[in-house]
Parts: sequence; structure tokens; C-alpha cells
Amino acid sequence: MSFVSITTWRMVVETENLEHVKDLMVRKYFPGLLALGAERSMLVDTELDRFAIVTVYPSRTVRDEAFSRISALRGEGAEEFGAELMDAYAGEMVASSEA
Repeated sequence: MSFVSITTWRMVVETENLEHVKDLMVRKYFPGLLALGAERSMLVDTELDRFAIVTVYPSRTVRDEAFSRISALRGEGAEEFGAELMDAYAGEMVASSEA
């Protein structure tokens, strides 16, 4: 079964916005995550100044093998997004509506 990573972020730079984050995700971070073995990644607008990034990997092993590079991307992203990482969750997907 797939392995999912969920990170939650809060904007800390008033001049930045979700459109800025979206552009960075599409241009840089989605391709980077896919290159590290992710099957897909999604940006979710969760509240006024918060967003989440949900990334699906084919297995825990794939995610674990790329974890140091994923952590580096998170650090880089925080700076470029103008946001702080609030929390990170990860776990095995136990059910999905997709085949």
C-alpha cells in the first residue's frame, strides 16, 4: 500500500500568498518530489494563512530512502514560500477511493 506524507504550513511573510506558493510548487517542488519517487503531490488551501502539502509515495521504503533530500526541500521551501513548517505527519494509506 502507498505511504503518505502530510505537512502543514503557516505563512509568516505578509507579502507572500498562496498563489506564490502554488507557482513554486508547480515549477520546482512538485517536479522535485516526483524525481524523489513520489507518485503525486497536492497543495491544499486549508485556511486564511495556512496550507498543506500531501504527497503520496509508492511505499515507506521509497519515502525513507529519499527522506534527507525531502527534508532539504522542506527547508528550502520554507524560505521560498515565506512560511513555516507547522507539522509533518506520515503513514501507510489504509484505504482510498482510487483504484
